[in-house]
Amino acid sequence: MKTLLVTGFGPFPGWERNPTPAMVKAVQRLRLPGVRIVGHVFNTVYAEVARDLPALIAKHRPEAILLFGLAGRAGHVRVEMHAHNVTTRRTKDASGAFHASPEIAEGAPWRVATAFRCGPLAARLRRAGLNARPSPTAGEYLCNFSYWLALDAVARRQAKRALFVHVPLPRASGDLMRPGLTRSLGRLPTQADLDRVAVIAARAIAGR
Repeated sequence: MKTLLVTGFGPFPGWERNPTPAMVKAVQRLRLPGVRIVGHVFNTVYAEVARDLPALIAKHRPEAILLFGLAGRAGHVRVEMHAHNVTTRRTKDASGAFHASPEIAEGAPWRVATAFRCGPLAARLRRAGLNARPSPTAGEYLCNFSYWLALDAVARRQAKRALFVHVPLPRASGDLMRPGLTRSLGRLPTQADLDRVAVIAARAIAGR
């Protein structure tokens, strides 16, 4: 039986509401023949992600790793094509710490790409009525950090493929737009919409 590891994050400074734990649960409710689904929600802390993600990969030996994160100011779902070898010095993690160094891995390449085809998944999400686009960067915070670790596991042949999907903050009931976002972005998603994103992405990375 193949294993799919799916992860999300808890709250972090400035964003006390994170929709990704519910997305992980939505994937865990799936029944995919021949696929065992393992879910995990990280505290948004560098030291814990650095410890727990490699441990989860070593324990479960997943064929695929699907990671979800919040891009609170985004107006659409971002299917991330790359992780970058950089960490932010602007925002501390939920424990109040920065990463120990500006780079994730000293001497490693500046950027690594997923082999998963992001364009077709974004198109599949759009066909389902969800506003999604491929994205060239997963940022500089813990989302990017976790993606780098997952892609490193793929490079080490500890998993076959990995993908990170960033999602906007879902709107509250009756709230169509958030201040600062233009109407060209369209209707912002609900939590139910984001759960659909999670299910479609999980099916895609599992080859379904």
